[in-house]
Amino acid sequence: MPDKSIYSAVQSRNMVLVMILLLSFFLFKFSAPILTSLLAAAILYILFKPWFLYLVNKKKLSRSLSGMLIIIFSLLAIVLPLAGVCIMVVNKAAGFDPTEARNIVDKIQHLAGSRMDLKDMLNKSINDISRWALGAVSVFVASAAEVFISLLIMYFTLFYMFKSYKEFENTLLKYLPFNRDSSLRFGEELKNMTYSNIFGQGLIALAQGIMVAVGFLIFGIPDPAFWGVVSFFVCFLPVVGAPIVFIPAGIIEISNGNNVAGIGILIWGAVLVTIIDNFLRQFISKKIADTHPLITIIGVIIGIPVFGIIGLVIGPFMISFLILLFKMYEETYLQQKDQEGGKKKPDNDNTFDRV
Repeated sequence: MPDKSIYSAVQSRNMVLVMILLLSFFLFKFSAPILTSLLAAAILYILFKPWFLYLVNKKKLSRSLSGMLIIIFSLLAIVLPLAGVCIMVVNKAAGFDPTEARNIVDKIQHLAGSRMDLKDMLNKSINDISRWALGAVSVFVASAAEVFISLLIMYFTLFYMFKSYKEFENTLLKYLPFNRDSSLRFGEELKNMTYSNIFGQGLIALAQGIMVAVGFLIFGIPDPAFWGVVSFFVCFLPVVGAPIVFIPAGIIEISNGNNVAGIGILIWGAVLVTIIDNFLRQFISKKIADTHPLITIIGVIIGIPVFGIIGLVIGPFMISFLILLFKMYEETYLQQKDQEGGKKKPDNDNTFDRV
């Protein structure tokens, strides 16, 4: 058996790097289906870590028990309400009546007059909604097993992240391409960014959804709870937002002859819902971090096709994470390089002195 390797030190290093890259590519390619679960676990870790530390340090509970309590709480506060919303939306879609919708279209066309041909466009939209409604139930049932497996992977990962949180964070600090101070600052900004994207946007969406539901209730518009829930989700889209719910509702009420309810919900939405949105955005930008609406829009457009409904959260998170990486790279390397270049610059560097 030879005492010495047949490869030089450089060859051995390059071969190890190639094997690492190939294996990493292989694992990444075939772990893509669980990538959503891993990202969701990382986001939940950032959100609930302060509560976890409170249970461990203040209440003197074990890491395992604290992690389990956090998981149970997140199930009750996040997963079960989302499941209920999905069931509610599917039931509503399954009971969608195209005939009633077409009657509303005829009334809207009558109000708009012959100059605006809205009937064909609206009827096409209704047909599309009808086809989607018929397939919604089957899709929901077929994806239930997949959702269950994703949740299992997410909580399994989250539990071990909490159980070994010190080792997990020390490993991250070790392999981040920044010095320790910059890495700690990176973690702090990542936490603020996550809070802004999730707690901030979630708080705005919740407040607007409640206001829409209250408005529907006050003016006697049917299904206020359901449309409040729908408003909560569409309010994650800064450009669309709550108007996509209360404006059609107002138009439909006016077309049915309920002018007070129709005009009332339009004024309610345009004034109160908008005021709440602006107030909460300013508060969040001062207290946590400022997330530009463009980041949310691009993140949602990218996130939903890739990650599904959870892309509402993961998409903006990843865009903000990329911007944070650029910022840290600039501060750590580019500015440092400029400073070093400035130190090496000769004292007498005046072009006119050399002429």
